[in-house]
Amino acid sequence: MTTLITPPRSPMAGDKATSVESKHTRAVVPVNSTADILRATDTLAKAFKNCPANDYLMKKFFNLKIDEHVSKARINSILSYFNALYMDKGGEIVEANDFDAVAVWTAPGKHFHQDETNDAKFNKVFFDDLYEVRKRVLPSGLDCYYLFIIGKDLTKPEVRGSVRAIFDEYKRLADERGVALVLEAISDRAKSVYEYFGFKNYYTFHFGEGEVDSEGHVDPNGKGFVGYLMIYYKDELPGAIEN
Repeated sequence: MTTLITPPRSPMAGDKATSVESKHTRAVVPVNSTADILRATDTLAKAFKNCPANDYLMKKFFNLKIDEHVSKARINSILSYFNALYMDKGGEIVEANDFDAVAVWTAPGKHFHQDETNDAKFNKVFFDDLYEVRKRVLPSGLDCYYLFIIGKDLTKPEVRGSVRAIFDEYKRLADERGVALVLEAISDRAKSVYEYFGFKNYYTFHFGEGEVDSEGHVDPNGKGFVGYLMIYYKDELPGAIEN
């Protein structure tokens, strides 16, 4: 589950960290591994402050009723839990520009199966179907870095280059290891940003149908949200959906 708030026109808009420099034509912005869950969550909470699709997913992942009032404090606590879960399971949490941007990845050979929810319909859409599409698109033996979440601190629009640095670094790693990058965009705006960074859409899906409207309000006739399974790979992969 990934989204990004920074628009395409400005995608650049604790603990001891291990620096891995991202190389591109602009000023080099270090990308650092971190174990500081609190600071990482704080950045992501700011990035997703006004993202109803993310709120919906956090409630679903934690098996909370959609019509239950859940404060931002609880949403952010759930986000913190999943950041810690991914770290405990061997995931990679990285930051750039002093936590201006944060991303949570699982690396090739280190993926884990996130617990399914108590909603069979949601599980089919968000786990089963996406897994089958990914298996169909990626050739046998081709692994990937999976992006669980990425976000930029929107209270600091003057800080630039953070998100770009993270994507440049992981695209470099993917190219060197001969693997792909895989993520789900959970809004049209996020999709356009990922396309800016070289990702292609391979599957469009809907989640929250019959539960909420596009703003996350409870609605038994609501259309829910639109998501996109997006992949970056250095070579051409068949099946990409053109805009």
